[in-house]
Amino acid sequence: MGRPPVVAICGSGNAGHALAVALSQNFEGFVNWLIGSEEKADLLRRRIAAPGLRSTGVIKGRADRLRTISSDPAEVVPDADIVMIAVPAFGHAAVLNRIKPYVDATTTIGCLPTRGGFEFEVSRLLSGEGFGVRPRLFGLQTLPWSTRIVNLGETVNFGALKAKVVMAALPADDGPELADQLSKLLGTTVASTDGFVNLTLGNPGQYIHPGLMYGHFHAWNGEEYSEDTIPMFYAEATDEMGQIVEQLSFDAMAVAQRIEEESYGALDLGDVSPVHEWLKSSYACVTGDVTTVATCLRTGPIQARKAPVSEVSPGRFVPDFDYRYLREDIPYGLVVTRAFAEIAAVPTPMIDQVITWAQSRMKKVYLVDGRLEGPDVRDLPIPQNYDLFTLADLFSWYRDYAADSRKSQADLAP
Repeated sequence: MGRPPVVAICGSGNAGHALAVALSQNFEGFVNWLIGSEEKADLLRRRIAAPGLRSTGVIKGRADRLRTISSDPAEVVPDADIVMIAVPAFGHAAVLNRIKPYVDATTTIGCLPTRGGFEFEVSRLLSGEGFGVRPRLFGLQTLPWSTRIVNLGETVNFGALKAKVVMAALPADDGPELADQLSKLLGTTVASTDGFVNLTLGNPGQYIHPGLMYGHFHAWNGEEYSEDTIPMFYAEATDEMGQIVEQLSFDAMAVAQRIEEESYGALDLGDVSPVHEWLKSSYACVTGDVTTVATCLRTGPIQARKAPVSEVSPGRFVPDFDYRYLREDIPYGLVVTRAFAEIAAVPTPMIDQVITWAQSRMKKVYLVDGRLEGPDVRDLPIPQNYDLFTLADLFSWYRDYAADSRKSQADLAP
């Protein structure tokens, strides 16, 4: 009789808490949890021991399959069949470096949700110095739920369950099998798509978050907000903001269309769809008015959320341009999509407009004279940083990774 399967969660934020509960409801193996610091790991161990981590909202349950909670990857990762990375994109490299000594080609590594260029980061960080691992990868387009920690280590709330979540795999042929496995583990429908390019270009967060940040704050000139004048991020989305978000998705769709055409039928990018269609399919049952992008945002399930702000003096606030809606969704979202557009020679006017505004607020330089030649793109997971400058280069990279992964798995097979 074989050992029970093990899933390792990396990340102790909202997604990590939600996964600890959701996996416990659907999984007959064990769950290990990698935490960023020993201090936090100790706090979580004590709180989960008593009274235990439970959930409220659309999923009600307890994290009763947890076996190990530790900040030491050597105690969490080595026996894991699946490693689920659930941290913001700017934390992916740190996690991959921590788990690197404990994974091999038989490990399946996934990102929930993934962001642009995750597959390139894995390739770089799990290679070199004689360490040429090509693990099987997967990424989810979004988390299966909207979720928030209520009390650290004690309560997490599931606000809404998405009807379907799109997933990509590498090798892509493993997608259907992995999608079926993840559907059972996560308790929702996970649908396989044809490769990571679908997720890079079809990531809805890169349209919605920067688009609304731009809409709320592009005309901001330094004024401060009181507690009751901070804009509601979704509930006060104007029709113009909805059009900005929609145009960002149209720019990405144009890139997808060109890449699909140049693949001559080898790549299906049909999951890079209008953001309006994504909003309707994901949240139709919990949205009051699905007529337009703006009405979906204004009447959807996340109405209580205010725009991100920082307190500069008691009761006085200014926009927080370091919040993940820009810090994650610009460099690991729109900039990566823009890099694919550059390779495909497709203009992206709205993406350029939002990146140009955002980089000025973030004190970064990505775009220079219409090219991704700023100093702050050097460490980002864009294809050009991996010597991929043409679509032919790009297609070859995915083929080679898949072939190397198959070979590595075969070499380690009993």
